[in-house]
Amino acid sequence: MKEIKTATVLGANGTMGAGSAAILAAFGRLKVYMIARTIEKAEEGIKKAVDSVRSDVIKKNMIPKTYDDLENCVSESDWVFEAVAEDYESKFQVNQRIAKSRRTGTIVSTVSSGLSIEKLASIFDEDGQKYYYGTHFFNPPYKMVLCELITHPKNNQEFTNEFIQYLEKVLIRHVVVCNDKPGFAGNRIGFQFMNEVAQYAEKIKDKNGIYFMDQILSEYTGRAMSPLATIDLVGLDVHKAIVDNIYQNTKDEAHHTFLVANFIKELIEKNALGNKTGKGIYKKEKNEEGKIIQKVYDIEKKDYIDLPKFDLSFKKKAIELIRESDYHNFSKHIKFSTGEEAELVQYFIARYISYSLSLVPEVTDIKGVDGAMGFGFNWVPPTAWIDLLGGVEETKKFIEKKGLTIPPSFKNLHTPSYTLSKKLDYRQFFRAI
Repeated sequence: MKEIKTATVLGANGTMGAGSAAILAAFGRLKVYMIARTIEKAEEGIKKAVDSVRSDVIKKNMIPKTYDDLENCVSESDWVFEAVAEDYESKFQVNQRIAKSRRTGTIVSTVSSGLSIEKLASIFDEDGQKYYYGTHFFNPPYKMVLCELITHPKNNQEFTNEFIQYLEKVLIRHVVVCNDKPGFAGNRIGFQFMNEVAQYAEKIKDKNGIYFMDQILSEYTGRAMSPLATIDLVGLDVHKAIVDNIYQNTKDEAHHTFLVANFIKELIEKNALGNKTGKGIYKKEKNEEGKIIQKVYDIEKKDYIDLPKFDLSFKKKAIELIRESDYHNFSKHIKFSTGEEAELVQYFIARYISYSLSLVPEVTDIKGVDGAMGFGFNWVPPTAWIDLLGGVEETKKFIEKKGLTIPPSFKNLHTPSYTLSKKLDYRQFFRAI
């Protein structure tokens, strides 16, 4: 693989553009042309990149440019990293310009989170398609080390292997290689989970379903933050776009779980898109004393209410066991407890394991689904759950008890542990809060 010295980042003022550019400049030590619609926007992207690494050392390597300079920047670059709007029209427009000015052997990649890489590559000639990839960094890139590398049939396997080495050894990414399937690995699994939780919240809307589901499936179940709060972080409009794309372009056993809940559509219509607009599923506001308080959307009332109080005995016991590092009894508590709380948690854990491993080998391999969820979402990896639940046979019983399908990939699992060595020990993911 030839040395990569210069890169061009398109959409450099966006969150992913700036964050990804910081990785290229900091770890790759590349000269990076930062392209945005105006010089001021490009400089804004440089500031974001510098802030993300908390060092201005990289600033000297980052050069602000506008789209008027695109052809000149691309003709000098060894890697063109495209991070423009997540739609085919926007990406086709810039790809047409890149295709006319790229040199033979120049890598072109997109940070798309779910569009077809083969379709995006079709703009290019044979050499351009050979070197075209999806490089889906996770946000924020400097903290989340995952890179889903999405390949397509026109890629050269020898070069792909070299590129993987570069991403891992130079840019210090954890690389998960994915086939060109809707949502790839991380989003296909993560958004299935979040969307089905939203669907269930709507089913029990008379019980303050949103906050109930977020509390019952909160950090103690092995995730960085509760699922519906995560949708606010992502953006409700982005969530809907990803879920709609998967629903329209896949037909698997969980197909119905990708239908967007009505309350999410309602909030989008109100421009309540989540954290970026100040309100979404949750919102913060000042009370009469001037104190910031959090409220949650009530589906029935179609308005925000104070956070309800629930007496969740199952959750309290689970948190107590985590605090005591008693994972043996924590596992038994998860598997054998009864009641509404326990049965909901059991169902969603079983669904998560089953659905994740159903994507093997169509989307990625077993280490791929583990890496995507552990390093990309900061959730307990699927096979780490299998370790915690007592191994393959115990987990199969657990899944079947919930009426879900055992994926064929279970045949390739073995005991004692099939997680990513000790990097993703399940104990690091459970939070006693």
